[in-house]
Amino acid sequence: MKKVFLAATFVVASFMGAYAQPAEGFQFGGGVRASLPIGNFSDSYSFGIGAELQGEYGISDMISAVATTGYSSFFGKNIDLGGGVSYKPKAMGYIPILVGARVYPSTNFFVGAQIGYGLFTTSGSSNGGFNYQPQVGYNAEAFQVALNYNGLSKNGGTTSHLGLTAIYKFGGN
Repeated sequence: MKKVFLAATFVVASFMGAYAQPAEGFQFGGGVRASLPIGNFSDSYSFGIGAELQGEYGISDMISAVATTGYSSFFGKNIDLGGGVSYKPKAMGYIPILVGARVYPSTNFFVGAQIGYGLFTTSGSSNGGFNYQPQVGYNAEAFQVALNYNGLSKNGGTTSHLGLTAIYKFGGN
């Protein structure tokens, strides 16, 4: 996991250009998210795709508060049960409600963390718990790209996935 974040940090840092740290004030955006289940979650689900809404408030040139929500759908894998029998879980929905902070140590690069509540849903049932999401990303004038690890903890277990989010910023100050 550390290698993934180090590699992402290097890639993002290499694309830094014009000054695009958050100015003091509010920005709103929406975008798409692609997710890759990891750990036990990857045994039953192959990938997820969804939409995300984000609000970010620049407290200073280096620090911002951020709130995120959205919806993603994770698609089931065919699971071989033996004897020529297989099973494919139905798609599972995921709804995060997160708040947190970002630090901009240089021009366009940010690191941050968010916490909150996450909810997994399937037809007729839902299951939620404590949700946390460390992230690294690139912030430009009109868009943001972030790589994050997302963990949802409940009853001593964790359901986790890696996510790549692209946000178009359409509101500000």
